[in-house]
Amino acid sequence: PIVVAGLDQTVCFGQQVTLSGAGASSYSWDNGVVDGIAFTPAVGSILYTVTGTNAQGCSTTDQVQVTVHALPNVNAGTDQVVCFGNQVTLSATGAPAFIWDNGVIDGVSFSPAVGTVIYTVTGTDVNGCVDIDDVQVIVHALPIVNAGIDQEICVGEQITLTGSGADSYVWNNGVINATAFTPATGSINYMVVGTDGNGCMDADFVQVIVHALPIVNAGLDQIFCEGNQLTLAGSGATLYSWNHGVIDNVSFVPAIVTQNYTVTGTDINGCEDTDIVQVTVNPNPIVEAGANITICAGESALLTASGATNYNWTNGVQNGVIFFPAVGTLQYIVTGTFISGCSATDSLIITVNPKPIVSANDVNICRGEVAILQGQGADAYLWSHGITDNAPFYPSSSGNYVVTGFNLFGCSATAEAHVFIHDYPTASFNPQDYELNLLTPGTTFLNTSTGASNYVWNFNDGSVISNEVSPFHSFPSEDGGSYVVELVAISDFGCSDTTIRIIEIKDELILFVPNTFTPDNDMLNNNFTPVFAAGFDPQGYTLYIFNRWGQLVFESHDTNIGWNGSYGVGGEYAQDGTYSWKIIVKEEHTPKNHIFVGHVNLLR
Repeated sequence: PIVVAGLDQTVCFGQQVTLSGAGASSYSWDNGVVDGIAFTPAVGSILYTVTGTNAQGCSTTDQVQVTVHALPNVNAGTDQVVCFGNQVTLSATGAPAFIWDNGVIDGVSFSPAVGTVIYTVTGTDVNGCVDIDDVQVIVHALPIVNAGIDQEICVGEQITLTGSGADSYVWNNGVINATAFTPATGSINYMVVGTDGNGCMDADFVQVIVHALPIVNAGLDQIFCEGNQLTLAGSGATLYSWNHGVIDNVSFVPAIVTQNYTVTGTDINGCEDTDIVQVTVNPNPIVEAGANITICAGESALLTASGATNYNWTNGVQNGVIFFPAVGTLQYIVTGTFISGCSATDSLIITVNPKPIVSANDVNICRGEVAILQGQGADAYLWSHGITDNAPFYPSSSGNYVVTGFNLFGCSATAEAHVFIHDYPTASFNPQDYELNLLTPGTTFLNTSTGASNYVWNFNDGSVISNEVSPFHSFPSEDGGSYVVELVAISDFGCSDTTIRIIEIKDELILFVPNTFTPDNDMLNNNFTPVFAAGFDPQGYTLYIFNRWGQLVFESHDTNIGWNGSYGVGGEYAQDGTYSWKIIVKEEHTPKNHIFVGHVNLLR
């Protein structure tokens, strides 16, 4: 095959080279090169041989020269540290031509920004090979120097100027940092230069204005009496401050003494000056009006003040002269005056309390009853005869009682009460009929009471109360029995007396005796038995049966056992005929006995 190794190549160190044979089927390179694979050759000029083989196994060689130039030795220079505002010049070495990043031109000065910046330079030699290098530039910020705020002071005051924001400070005008001094009058600018630890410096200014003092006036000296108000007002400044707690142009009451008051006046610049005024305060008299007075209506009062030379009272009162104040509470003011004309006042209260309007109740009672007398119109009461207000007592006779009433103020008045004692009536009555029974259960009750005008009848049988003088009353007729009749007799003054009577309503003795019976054992009318309706005592009953010859043929003591028409011990049948009977029976509720006789026919 006709093998071709390719064209000779020239590169710079570090660049890759790719060798590729042509004209055969496969290729083998020396120096470890692989056909068509890039590699980095060393600096120098080297021949590379390729052996090409065709498909028949025949091979030939060819060579190519590769020249590798070394890179230039570029140096960007040493690192730099500067303060902000200083210029920097970067100049590289080791190549004929250089290009810097960040817009830097080689060998031309510029002002970098605050911070740390890495600047890179690229150097190119005659072979076109390039190399780079870096240089670090640190730019420190300037200190933020502060001379302080502008100041305004007054003549004679000291100030201290103190810089801040740096490590050391230098002032103009002979000022020493943080050391007090007294500036001259006028307006002066002071400059300070501050240097930090990096050696960077900056400056600042402060203005100091020195104002003149105001011309302060406290006013004229004053003389007056104790208790009068004084107003001190300064002039010549804008604001004023007094000693002894005084407020400028605000009235106050000074103490009884000759005293100097100092005012400090401050103008709009805050500058101060002082002045003094003398104030003499003459004492007022210590006037005593006396203690408060409390009296009752109609009593007199005497007012006598002390502590001064002359006295003048309100409400038309003259000092040391008796007068009679009206009811109520009133203040009396006295003004006492010295010869010097200084005066003072005092006052007292005269309270004239009203007397109570006392009244008392008259009492009407029945003899022997309790009486209660009660005063009205006051708060406490004192009665004659040793009785207690609103408390029960037992008067023996009618009479008059005097009460003295006291109100809460201790004032009193009197009233009179009368006690009238009335006698009791005598209750008495009698029934017109004493014998009452179920057939005649009513009667008139004759009222024999004395000293009464009203009456109350209670018959205690469930009927209504009667207020008649002598009422007629009928008791229930269903059953006999006893009733307690009560009469209450009442006088015109309400005194009452009560009496009672027990009224008996007897049952009427009622019986039925048959005149014929038929003891033939047919279960009908086989016994002769009297039938009692009411009014009898079963324990007081006897039945006798006699034949026509007067012989006793039957006897019974039980109303439930009658004669069955037999006689004798053997119970022989009695003959038909007429028989005589005798019944002895006792009334119910009384010892009275009744005897009844008659005839009965026996038929078989």
